[in-house]
Amino acid sequence: MKRKYLLLGLVLTFVLFACNSSKNETQEEKEVICGVENSIAISVQDYYHSMSDTLVYSTPEFNVVNSDYKWINDSTITLKLSNYDPMKLVGARTQEQMDINIEINARKDEKLEPGYYGYHEYETGKWSRVTLNTAYGTVWFNWISGMPKQGGVTIEYIGEDAICGTINLNNEKPENDMIGIVRVNGTFVHKNTK
Repeated sequence: MKRKYLLLGLVLTFVLFACNSSKNETQEEKEVICGVENSIAISVQDYYHSMSDTLVYSTPEFNVVNSDYKWINDSTITLKLSNYDPMKLVGARTQEQMDINIEINARKDEKLEPGYYGYHEYETGKWSRVTLNTAYGTVWFNWISGMPKQGGVTIEYIGEDAICGTINLNNEKPENDMIGIVRVNGTFVHKNTK
C-alpha cells in the first residue's frame, strides 16, 4: 500500500513539475517573441475627410507614453497607443497628441493567434481596424477601387496579458481629400505589468 502512495506521489510531483515548466516556457517564449520595442513612424497629410481643421502630422518615431490593452475575448482585442498621458489631459488635446487605435478580430470560428490581419478584410475571418484619434477628428485608412490595398497588422504574439507585432498601413492619394496620405508603419508591444 505504501508503495502505491509513493508511486502516486511521484506521478503527482512529475505532473506538477511538467505543468510549472510549461508555464515558465510560455513566459520565456513571450519574453523572446515580444522582445521588440514600440517603434512606429506616422505621416498624415492632405487628409481632410470629416476633420474640423487641417492636420499635418509626421514623425519617424511615435513616442508611446501610454498603452491600454483589452482582451475582450478569444476573438477580439483592442490596443490604444498614446503619445501623451491621458490622466494629464486637460481640455482639448493638442495637435501633437494622438492615439493609435488597433483592433484585431477573428470570426467564422477562427480564434486570435499569430499571423496576418488585413485591414477590414472581413471575408478572410481574420481582420484588423486601425484609426488615429487626433485633435481634429478621426483618421481612417479610406480606400477606393483601383488603389493598392492599405495593408494590415501582423501579430507575432497575442495573449490575455501581452501582444506584439508590426503595423504596415499605407494610403496615398493626395488629390482625394477622403484619402490623402496616411502612413503608419513599425513595431508595437504591450505587456501587462500586473
